[in-house]
Amino acid sequence: MKPHFLQSAAWEAFQKAEGFETIRKKGENYEFMAILKPTSLGNYLFLPYGPTLKDRKALKPAIAAIKELAREKKCIFARFEPVIPFSAAEMKKFGAKKSHHFDPEHTWVLDLPKTDAEIYDIIGKNKARAHRNREIKEISIRTSKNPADMEIFFKFYEDVAKKDNFQTNERNYLKNQLNFDFATLYIAEFQKKPIAATIMYTGDEACYYAYAGADYEFRKKEAGAILLTQMLMDSRAAGKKFFDFWGITTSDDPKDPWYGFTKFKKSFGGHQVDYAGTYDLPIDRKKYALYSLLRPINKLKRKITRK
Repeated sequence: MKPHFLQSAAWEAFQKAEGFETIRKKGENYEFMAILKPTSLGNYLFLPYGPTLKDRKALKPAIAAIKELAREKKCIFARFEPVIPFSAAEMKKFGAKKSHHFDPEHTWVLDLPKTDAEIYDIIGKNKARAHRNREIKEISIRTSKNPADMEIFFKFYEDVAKKDNFQTNERNYLKNQLNFDFATLYIAEFQKKPIAATIMYTGDEACYYAYAGADYEFRKKEAGAILLTQMLMDSRAAGKKFFDFWGITTSDDPKDPWYGFTKFKKSFGGHQVDYAGTYDLPIDRKKYALYSLLRPINKLKRKITRK
């Protein structure tokens, strides 16, 4: 029963620094870290990739504990994301309703080998060659913990978001993560000009490919693949057991906003891991019904505000 990174003490410390109250609960076969989140109608509990369960039977007492805590905190509802996959029918028995996913329902994971040579074998000749020959091609890699360097990342990240039609996270939310040990910014430069950047999270057993962006003009330089290969090698060198590419789509539709980077992630080898998805447990049903009606409107307002 090993918690996901988003249930870790490191992530909890970041949430507290962002001004959120967190609560931890532990039972015989479950545990979770919950974050108290505000809405215009009242608070709700959010368990990112939680609760952590010993087995499928542990879901029942875990949900009972979540409901009890939500009532204690006078929440409208509790939102949770078990890492053990459960069907919507199974969740319905506990009064849980499927929600729009917050954290990806499917991810791609690579079990890290013992040597860099084995990583080259796994990722294939083309990517291995690009990484080996990066200096010949005048591409350099550096890491940074300086929040000011995030301006480099934001340019690429926001350009990719426009191109692939997905919503970005707020700048300060991402910038503040560099103040914590778990987050590292990777930057690829061509002739000292930044052309790609990624954010990697480091957990107890794994590293995570959290966010990425690249300059489309320099796409033939393969900077994204070079950066990701370096991250795999750094994760292996740090003794991590696996690398989590953090989210894929299961859609075969090329128009899906996640289609392109899913194909990119899968090209590095690995296997798919499925979670339950995001579910809501209504506590105050009247307010939850109103929240559900207002949610798409508020989502549209946030999207317009960020433009």
